[in-house]
Amino acid sequence: MNHYIFPILRILSDKQIHSCESLSESLNCPQSVISDSLGILENLGIKLIKIQNIGFHWPNPVVWLDSKKIKQNLNNHKNSIDIVILDFIGSTNNFLHVKSTSVQASKTIRVVAAELQFDGRGRLGRKWQSGLGDSLTFSLKWNSVRSAYTLSGLSLIVGVAIIRVLKSFSIHDVSIKWPNDVVFNYKKLAGILVEMRENALGSRDVIIGVGINFNLSKSLYRDVSSHICDLFDISGTIFDRNLIFGSLISELVGMLYSFEEHGFAYFKDEWIGYHAFEGKHACLLLPDNSVIEGIIDGVSDDGALSLVTSRGREFYKVGDISLRLS
Repeated sequence: MNHYIFPILRILSDKQIHSCESLSESLNCPQSVISDSLGILENLGIKLIKIQNIGFHWPNPVVWLDSKKIKQNLNNHKNSIDIVILDFIGSTNNFLHVKSTSVQASKTIRVVAAELQFDGRGRLGRKWQSGLGDSLTFSLKWNSVRSAYTLSGLSLIVGVAIIRVLKSFSIHDVSIKWPNDVVFNYKKLAGILVEMRENALGSRDVIIGVGINFNLSKSLYRDVSSHICDLFDISGTIFDRNLIFGSLISELVGMLYSFEEHGFAYFKDEWIGYHAFEGKHACLLLPDNSVIEGIIDGVSDDGALSLVTSRGREFYKVGDISLRLS
């Protein structure tokens, strides 16, 4: 990635007209570098207006993520949360994986977000696609002494945290799809990816990746599918990502402490109340490509999906399983 792209965009964020000459002077680089960078921006789908013989204008700049603004909206746990904002990254989950853990560091909850994530990952090896400023993509690193078995319901409570925060911003009728999607009218609004590794301390480093669609470009809609949506679609409002981000971190961290003490059972009834597929006839696609059909009837205390089939009640744990309506 060209390292002049984001400095150029931040200058253009004032909505004024800037020439290549003025940009090169501001950034102390040749005008040829500015020209090349502007070409890359066009390829990224960022719409600049070129005014002949004058310069460039960015009519709809993004509202940049700002760690100070985010921290202002952290209701609790401010002193235990470290927030890093990156311009671009392959994967925020991968970024946190490579950070070493020490006894002192394990007490800090690390959060990293990116303005542009170009190699984001979802479950089952799927790619999470987003553009500059149109989504909130972040990962949170948390240290847990719970066993891997009891951590299986963790992705479910993250969905509950997202629902709670969206409701606080008057975004209603949003629900959860087991195990890790937040949906509106069965269209994907947000995704969750939980990964964990044992560390040298004998506990587990848990990395929670979250992607929420805010205001996706029309080109991204065409490239991905018709089965996605964003907050602008739902509400007609362009939200400041900093406000929702701060509230979500606060909500999520509080829930993680409760989860560490009580497990998923503490949140089970609330989760079931948000489940879009509850009581519906659905099918599960298993890793061996076999299909199991039945009626969704809640989840177990560890987050396993309860399916009433022709053979009786069966439970399926979070894993390489896809859930679809029949």
